[in-house]
Amino acid sequence: MVQHLWEGSKISIFMNFYKLFFSVDEDFCQKVTAFRLRKWPSLSLDSSRFVVFDTETTGFYPHKGDKIISVGGLVINDGQLTDDTFLQFINPNREIPPHITELTGITDEMVAMAPDFVEVYHEFMAFAGPSMLVAHCGAFDFSFINAHLRKNCGEKLCPPILDTYLLSHLLFSDQMSRSLEDLAEVYGVPLTGRHTALGDSIITGSIFLAMVEDLKKKGIRTTTDLLYSYKYLKLSTP
Repeated sequence: MVQHLWEGSKISIFMNFYKLFFSVDEDFCQKVTAFRLRKWPSLSLDSSRFVVFDTETTGFYPHKGDKIISVGGLVINDGQLTDDTFLQFINPNREIPPHITELTGITDEMVAMAPDFVEVYHEFMAFAGPSMLVAHCGAFDFSFINAHLRKNCGEKLCPPILDTYLLSHLLFSDQMSRSLEDLAEVYGVPLTGRHTALGDSIITGSIFLAMVEDLKKKGIRTTTDLLYSYKYLKLSTP
């Protein structure tokens, strides 16, 4: 209780200091803070609501000015992909390199009238709700998200994520490649819509559901089981 009060006090002091120097959307920043304070939940892997997400970007390096141009996601509920999806372009306020347009199909014209990051991420947080996130190499996506958040409200998120890249370490040997394409091949998942935010979310979601079946064979049935397995993997890795 005392720790939570102290954390809340630190956040309040920091936000008041931040607002002295930057223009912030207070409602947005409060929701980001609530998102940041989430703890690892205890959920059944095959009978809970999860939100799979992916981003498309102008490049690989947020610290060099690359930006998010699309966010996609879909809901998994009770062990099934659903039709509840999210897809939105973001105006990066810079040109999209030709090779990124070739890869993703996203052009400058498609994002010219799109909303900015704050508006889209506000919508995405509402879409995700309290659900745990699923991603493939989610640290990459959050490096971009956090670059935007630091600029807009001085926050940084490291939320609990069920990452198919990390899950693969529990299921396969170290010699195996863990790219989305290779995992899709292992599980027979078609690469429809590859390199689009929604398409990659659907691919990742399908891989995740197949992984859940393999995890259950190892006695891993809940997110709590996963957390202990992650910790054991770290301890047992030389």
